Amino acid sequence: MLNKYIFKTSYLLKRPIIIRYYNEFNKNQWKSFEWLKNQQEIQLKNLINFVYRNVPYYSKLFNRIDITPSDINTIEDLERIPILTKQIIKENWQDFIPRNINQIKYINGSTGGSTGVPLKYRMSNEDYERGVALLYQGFGYGGYKLGDKIAVIAGSSLVPTTKSETKRKIQDFFLNVRHYSSFEMSEENLLKYFYDVNKWKPDFLRGYASSLYFFAKFIKDKNLKLKFQPKAIFTTAEKLFDKQKILIEEIFKAKVFDNYGLNDGGISAFECKEHNGMHIDMERSIMKVVDDEGKQVINQEGKILATSLYNCSLPFIRYDTGDLGIISDSECSCGRKTPLLKGISGRVTDFLKLNDIVIGSPVLTVLMGKFDIEQYQIIQNSPCSIVCKIVKGKTYRKGDEEFIKKSFYIHVGEINIKFDYVDSILPTKASKYKFIINKWEEV
Repeated sequence: MLNKYIFKTSYLLKRPIIIRYYNEFNKNQWKSFEWLKNQQEIQLKNLINFVYRNVPYYSKLFNRIDITPSDINTIEDLERIPILTKQIIKENWQDFIPRNINQIKYINGSTGGSTGVPLKYRMSNEDYERGVALLYQGFGYGGYKLGDKIAVIAGSSLVPTTKSETKRKIQDFFLNVRHYSSFEMSEENLLKYFYDVNKWKPDFLRGYASSLYFFAKFIKDKNLKLKFQPKAIFTTAEKLFDKQKILIEEIFKAKVFDNYGLNDGGISAFECKEHNGMHIDMERSIMKVVDDEGKQVINQEGKILATSLYNCSLPFIRYDTGDLGIISDSECSCGRKTPLLKGISGRVTDFLKLNDIVIGSPVLTVLMGKFDIEQYQIIQNSPCSIVCKIVKGKTYRKGDEEFIKKSFYIHVGEINIKFDYVDSILPTKASKYKFIINKWEEV
């Protein structure tokens, strides 16, 4: 009870609306699909009216394709709007700045993208706060209650941080969380992680799929004995493979609950106790899967599109996430009526292993997303050497190269990094862009 009180108090003091959203979303999760869809369409109309009045890109686009806000009344009507890509945003950056941007509270974000195409973006406070509330609600599908202990094995990036260690520890204390770096997974550090979680005994584990898999594999290979059993394990950021899930569940004696989500687009989906797919959130955005013609498809693989309903600072409408997935027409037996995301591809678990330290793909995407890079690919040829192929953007500078080098050196020690600046990077035979290629080692 004390942890729950401390947790809620910390949010009530800093971002009270998150707790309000959390309570509201928990009630709404049992509403009918029709009710949830109607709420989406009410907000969709508000969004369309807003972008037409305030966002030059959409004003010009609507005039060019001869539609008005009154033409977009339902989710199905969205198909009249062309698909939005990262490249379109980058090429029309000024036109995506709302005329009333000074009246909108927002935070800046960046992503390297699962296809190796980085993007900087803005996320309104309302959109962010809804995302946090939905995250905690999604944890609830696995039994989480506000204030429960969570050990997180993940890391935002390789970028050196200036954030106060004391400040981070205070924040973690209030949220009852402990963080373990996913970009310093040497044997020495993994052993430290093991002893710490064994002593702290968290209620839940969360992390990148590859990070949790490597941690579980380390425990098994070293024949270490756990003194606690988490209630559930939450995986995110990467495609979860069957062999990873099997080993993680075997070592920790707990069920894995997978999660899909991204802030650029504002979509998320969480697995419930039925493990019949991931429930697509309908309180923040609209997620659709479409074919090559941009038409919605059900029970077959297609492009995942995101329409963020509350991000007025940079509206993503029918945004191509770069991921492929399948939305099912089946209904989950848990009683929730939200659609199920059945399959994900495109977020393949890639990694580098440099000087015996494993670096997963999410870490690298955030690092590369800090710079003006049109596209990139990282190739490992030996235990201590990589090649960074980069398609430079207009504002990319030589100093960015030095910063990337420094970021790697700080976390993995001295390695040989070669930069190869190219005009384009060719996709694989399957027409997918593989942005990490490990020619040296398989884990």
